[in-house]
Amino acid sequence: MGEMKILSSEGDTKISWNPDKDKEVEIARDKFNEMIKKGFKAFRVDDKGKKDGNRIIHEFLPFAGTILLVPPIVGG
Repeated sequence: MGEMKILSSEGDTKISWNPDKDKEVEIARDKFNEMIKKGFKAFRVDDKGKKDGNRIIHEFLPFAGTILLVPPIVGG
C-alpha cells in the first residue's frame, strides 16, 4: 500500500493507493504532479518516518511506500 502526505496551510491531506490498482495509482500520480507544478517538494519517507536521505524525488513512485509533499517556502 502506498501513501502520500501533503502538508499545507489548509491542513494535511493523506492519499492512499494500492500499487496493483491502476486507477488508484493514476489518481495518486495526478495529485503528485499537480502539487509538484505548484512548487511542492516531494520526499520518499522510510519505514521509520524519516525522509530518505533528504533526497527530493521528481516523479511519482507507486511502490515508494510513503511520499511526503512539502509546500514551497515563501520568504519576505
